[in-house]
Amino acid sequence: MSQARGIIPPGLVRLAPTLLPLMLFIMAFVLPDHMFSREQSTTRIGLGPASWPNAMLLGLAFFAALWVLRDIWALGAEYRKPSLSMPVEDSHYHFGKAIVGLVMILAYGWMLPVIGFALDTALFITIWCLFAGLRKLTVVLPVALIGTIALLWLFMGLALMPLPRGVGGFGDFSIWLLRATGIY
Repeated sequence: MSQARGIIPPGLVRLAPTLLPLMLFIMAFVLPDHMFSREQSTTRIGLGPASWPNAMLLGLAFFAALWVLRDIWALGAEYRKPSLSMPVEDSHYHFGKAIVGLVMILAYGWMLPVIGFALDTALFITIWCLFAGLRKLTVVLPVALIGTIALLWLFMGLALMPLPRGVGGFGDFSIWLLRATGIY
């Protein structure tokens, strides 16, 4: 920031951290025009496949607008500063855990077409909770099951997004689960 002071007028240097939320706000309204064809429309059964990304972009726009307003408010007084700043590390960063987390995410994506969304997601949530330190199975299993069924309903029931069911017996189990939960 100190190097930019010679090029950018001093008042504008203070506005630099506000550029990120401002750009996020603008992108949230520009991106939908480039992501989906205009032929898509909502259906009678659910919201349709474009509804989830559109909802995420509207949420992004809302929170980016709040961020911009907060930064403008902060710039109004000399003692306040914009919210974007370098994070302060509370403790030592554990690279081993980060690598295991990344491997878990890659394994999740690789196993998705093989065992299906429902089983893969439940397994992922369970392992992630155990890896994070939760040891009570009376907490971990309900979180994994409720989370998986909620995601199934959100994506397949409401947004009508086709998700992988798996192959062989995994596919049969996925179809049974979708019928049991009322999605199919």
